[in-house]
Amino acid sequence: MASQNSGGSVSASGARLRSRSSVPPVKCYHDDVAPIRTVRVNCPTQGRRFYGCSHYPRTCGAFKWADKVDNVLDLQILAIEKDTKISELEYEGDVLKGKVKKLKQSTTELENQVAELAIENTEKFHAMETVKADKKLCIMLFMSWVFFCFCDLV
Repeated sequence: MASQNSGGSVSASGARLRSRSSVPPVKCYHDDVAPIRTVRVNCPTQGRRFYGCSHYPRTCGAFKWADKVDNVLDLQILAIEKDTKISELEYEGDVLKGKVKKLKQSTTELENQVAELAIENTEKFHAMETVKADKKLCIMLFMSWVFFCFCDLV
């Protein structure tokens, strides 16, 4: 799979590395995997790696610098990871919102129960005060009867 052209050579190991990664391979306009090549000509870009059409010398004109593609692919992977994290956080937020809603309902129910117990306790307290007052009245009546009976005897 090592074909040569005047501008570069195919790096079979580079193509194998790209196919093993989770990143989709770079394709030419023929929709074929574009092999990675290295500039061999004596020029300012000598040694730089690039993707080119796999149908050399009848190329479709596809060309991308490998370092530019890697940066874009890294950013795409980073964007996917960020989107995944955002989705996870949104899900956690929804779960927490559900828990907050349940807690608010529980709080409202407990507040209602406390209010009912307060009313019930107030009613019981008034009933106890009434019974206490009735007992005092009975004791006072009994004491006054004993007092009058005693006074009549004397």
